[in-house]
Amino acid sequence: MVAPQHRPQPSPADPAHQTDQPRQHLRAAPRPKRRLMPVLGWAAAITVVVALFALALLHAVIVDRQTTLDNLNQQIEDVRAVNDRLQLNVARAEAPNRIVAEALYRLGMVEPDGRTYLPPLESDEGGAR
Repeated sequence: MVAPQHRPQPSPADPAHQTDQPRQHLRAAPRPKRRLMPVLGWAAAITVVVALFALALLHAVIVDRQTTLDNLNQQIEDVRAVNDRLQLNVARAEAPNRIVAEALYRLGMVEPDGRTYLPPLESDEGGAR
């Protein structure tokens, strides 16, 4: 183990210690100017704060758009359900059995005893009229 080295303390009998004159050869060293580091630190801190604020704003926009998208998807599902019900109603209304029942009971029509089919008329040119 190495013992720490200590500077020898001047003894009171030392002639340089006993004079009342200031030592001219000793001066305080000027402090090094460290202006760049605090500026960079503040710039980094401000950049981080702005980036976090922008990130929070971006997330808020994403959440808002996702809510809008969810609402639109729900509206699409509702409209599709209404469309399916309406198509079912149209299919029921176009059913031949329903049309015959409406004609017979509501409109008072009667079924014919027999059906006679008429042939199409042929013209001299060979086309149908």
